[in-house]
Amino acid sequence: MEPRRECGRCHLALAAEDPAYHCASECTFCPTCFRQLKFRCPNCSGELVRRPRSGPYPGSTRRPIPPPDLRVTIRRAGREDLEALTPLFDAYRQFYEQPTDLPASRRFLSDRLSHDESVVLVAEENGLAVGFIQLYPLFSSISLGRTFILNDLFVRPAARRKGVGARLLEAARSYGDEAGAHYLELSTAVDNPAQRLYEACGWALDREFLYYELPLRAKPDGS
Repeated sequence: MEPRRECGRCHLALAAEDPAYHCASECTFCPTCFRQLKFRCPNCSGELVRRPRSGPYPGSTRRPIPPPDLRVTIRRAGREDLEALTPLFDAYRQFYEQPTDLPASRRFLSDRLSHDESVVLVAEENGLAVGFIQLYPLFSSISLGRTFILNDLFVRPAARRKGVGARLLEAARSYGDEAGAHYLELSTAVDNPAQRLYEACGWALDREFLYYELPLRAKPDGS
């Protein structure tokens, strides 16, 4: 059966590779409506589950994901990986126009890993760390379950266009599935070209909720 091309509730257009949820009767809904419906089909009361992704429809403008580089491996990092992760994390912060600070970057990562406050997945090519992704665990009062914020994603410039970012995003999805999380979420700058990668990997732009922040007077070390 051909996947339905729009949400049955809000009528948002859905391409074949877009994330969507359906019931046993193939009623199909976008991720936003999936959450609003509390994971139940309004037509048959059946459970809504993730629709398998298929290839893009003819004419799709989504950027194809490069084939995986088999020399790249993904694994969960520990404190023993601090020396390899610190320069990557510092470079990530510099990308967001923060001054380089290797000692502070190392302390921050050490605290997160030592207290099990985040999950860091590292990509290695021939034993060299070339990228990482960091997930922060949360819980959702609406879905009554675990979620993760995908807060950091970085790949060394020399390792880009090899599918490393896509491999890290897939590893994050797999980790969330295994942890029983209901969903992953992220925020990014409106001009970040990585949006194309997120969408190609099945992430959907949330058009319902606005994102706010309230600056506080915490010191840089979090105290």
